[in-house]
Amino acid sequence: MQHPVGMQFNPDNARNEMINFWHVFLSPVAANKFIHTITSGFVLGSIFVIGISAWFILKKRDLYMAKRSILIGAVFGLISSVVLIFSGDSSTRQIVHVQPMKFAALEGLYQGREGAGLIVIGVISNADTSIEEIPITKRTLELPNFLSYMAYGKFDAFVPGVNDLINGNKERGIISSQEKIERGRYARKILADFKKAKDSGDTATYRKLKAMFYDDTFKNEYFRYFGYGFLNDTNSLIPDVPLSFYSFHLMVGLGFYFFFLFIFIIVNLFKGKLETKKGLLRLSLFTIPLAYLATMAGWMVAEVGRQPWVIQDLLPTIAAVSHINASSVQVTFWLFAFIFTALLIAELGIMFKQIKLGPKEGGN
Repeated sequence: MQHPVGMQFNPDNARNEMINFWHVFLSPVAANKFIHTITSGFVLGSIFVIGISAWFILKKRDLYMAKRSILIGAVFGLISSVVLIFSGDSSTRQIVHVQPMKFAALEGLYQGREGAGLIVIGVISNADTSIEEIPITKRTLELPNFLSYMAYGKFDAFVPGVNDLINGNKERGIISSQEKIERGRYARKILADFKKAKDSGDTATYRKLKAMFYDDTFKNEYFRYFGYGFLNDTNSLIPDVPLSFYSFHLMVGLGFYFFFLFIFIIVNLFKGKLETKKGLLRLSLFTIPLAYLATMAGWMVAEVGRQPWVIQDLLPTIAAVSHINASSVQVTFWLFAFIFTALLIAELGIMFKQIKLGPKEGGN
């Protein structure tokens, strides 16, 4: 959805239709996101196994099982975390090209810069959902020029910020959001005229306008901004920058923490010192909720950062919302909340009970 490929817009039914399965299936953006999501689950599972096994060692129970479980979890987790880091890095490099506004939000970059630095630790102040008063990203720790290199492979490359993407930057060939809105409205007008000609039986106009949707110039200059035609305020194109920024940096920071935790555990296992490392064992146990936090932060990055788009540049959220009563949404929400809360309580109860019981056949 964030990089639609292998499809063609059919004006007769006003929908995108797949024309190349392999382009969709092998989309680099989709492949990276799939791998990143799956391996994040593997890392979470590994940390869960390690944390519970560490609890057994601290309690001096079923040590044989616990040590081997930690070894399997740490090795599998280390391999998964390496894939997770590389897939995340590759996905971020793609975002700068297919979702530039999301990339700017993740990096807290309001003003585009040449030789942009990568913020490792930063704080956003004067945060606002508009750019009337440019917020400030305070860089507590920054890697100079590294953001430019990560995005474009050059240390002096220009990385567009929120301001450039909203107001445009002629020197850099970036058109303003207002221009995109106007082009999107023109594309919507052509579609409306096409439908009118079709309904009225105006064959000549129908064929002329239909041909436009298959013309490369119209597609590249106007239809690619179709979704902007639904918008009235350019500030609506800016996602929640602070939430995206902090979620992204929390996810990345915890990801590297998990990577080094796996290494420390493996090293101490092979040295035969893990049982004596009470602090490391307790840390492993308390890392379990951090793994869930990292996963949730990743989903915040994905779903908040993509706003306001359901399909990038083609379908905004406001045009995709179903026309149903608010009461229906509320009933559904509370129903799901009740069911999943009950399931969570039941699952936690079962897990805690089984953990306390331990393996049926264990030994010291």
